[in-house]
Amino acid sequence: MVMTRSTLKALWLGGGGLLATWLAVTPGQGVPASATGAAPPAVTRGATAEDLNAQAERLRSRTKAVALRPSTRNPFRFSATRSVASAGASRALVPGVVAQLTPAMPVSSLLKLVGITEKKTPEGARRTAVILSDGQLYLAGVGDTVAGRYAVVAIDPEAVVLNDEPMGAEVRLFLR
Repeated sequence: MVMTRSTLKALWLGGGGLLATWLAVTPGQGVPASATGAAPPAVTRGATAEDLNAQAERLRSRTKAVALRPSTRNPFRFSATRSVASAGASRALVPGVVAQLTPAMPVSSLLKLVGITEKKTPEGARRTAVILSDGQLYLAGVGDTVAGRYAVVAIDPEAVVLNDEPMGAEVRLFLR
């Protein structure tokens, strides 16, 4: 068998590559420990029960100090939430949008907006609010009365504005 120069070079490079690979993956081939007698790294102690209890108490005190805001996220709506208008915003209602009126009264326990329907008519879209009050379901349009007390002023795709007739205040209900 005749060995050519190119075959010899291929064997030399292949053998060198195998040797380099073997040296790289063989365990214990690192730099030897220094002869200065350096001590191995100190073992760190684990957290004790007292440390964990102290940390838990700090976390509890921090969470008590923070008040969470109610969520305004609607997972069924793709677009971002609307920005809240300033307190001095105009009280005029723009078609299709419920303007930010007076601060909401605490009627959320009495009334709950559970849905809004929309029907296309030749005159335009007509919205109907589905409101739940003490187990009674109301389907109300603009101008209708809910629970014998609240008149529907405006209906937006995400909110309803009601007028509390005896008190003369305006109430907003939002879909949740």
